[in-house]
Amino acid sequence: MGKKKRGHPDVEEILARPWCYYCERDFEDLKLLISHQKAKHFKCDRCGRRLNTAGGLSVHLNQVHKETLSQVENALPNRQGLEVEIFGMEGIPQEVLEQHRNRIIQNFYQAQEDRRIATGNPPPGQSKNPRKKIKIETAEELLKRFAEYRAQRKAGVTTGGAMEGVVQTNAPFPQQAFNQPGFPSQQPAYGYPADNLAARPPSNLAGAPGLPQRPSQPGFWGGSAQAAATGDEIDQLIRMAEAGVKPQKRPDEGEEAGEGTKTKKEKDKKGRMVYDDAEFSPEEKMAALPRYAYIPPVGA
Repeated sequence: MGKKKRGHPDVEEILARPWCYYCERDFEDLKLLISHQKAKHFKCDRCGRRLNTAGGLSVHLNQVHKETLSQVENALPNRQGLEVEIFGMEGIPQEVLEQHRNRIIQNFYQAQEDRRIATGNPPPGQSKNPRKKIKIETAEELLKRFAEYRAQRKAGVTTGGAMEGVVQTNAPFPQQAFNQPGFPSQQPAYGYPADNLAARPPSNLAGAPGLPQRPSQPGFWGGSAQAAATGDEIDQLIRMAEAGVKPQKRPDEGEEAGEGTKTKKEKDKKGRMVYDDAEFSPEEKMAALPRYAYIPPVGA
């Protein structure tokens, strides 16, 4: 797609357009201007032939039709003479060019002013709502405002009042939530060893809210004895996780991992297939099968 044209062209674009000397009409390019002059100003009324200039049309009428051309057709009253030879925009006098330029500029700005009055828009470079000027404070004003801020903050801290925009974070944390049954007496701190952690309450405490009862039926987690051992290990892991202590790997885990890696490597070894028949090759055996046997065609 081509570039979209603007609704109102610039004055420079209007001045750059070619225009006709005889009728002051402008065009997109020079070819259209020449075609216009041949069709409107340099066309023979007798035979319809189109000439390039008014002089050529005059010679054509004199030689072919034995007539004399007196004026240029379809031209302005002061542009009908034959004394000026015009082809396209060549041959236009300099004073006519200046008059055309001044007329175009005057008409352009007059049309722009009329359009502005009709639409109510402000002149170019102006706006109905001018921007507010940015206020720039001097160093003395900044120091004065900072001193007022410090005084207000000091007064707020001394009287214990809450300042606007400041969040009070020194309120005591409610401890009654930790006094409920089932909660430990003190919270474990990060970095403590696992042996110094606070004892976790038993899971079968009657009044502990939110703590599920540990199942004691046989078969769950491998039996009652194994269930108790597994439950203790889980409690120990939970306490270590709360304290941020990482559990250590058991030595048997490393051995099992080593054995598993070794077994995997052994399985990854590629085997080698050996063909033990030294008399016939696999191709010869395949050719001996009945489905590959040659059957001669039956004659008619």
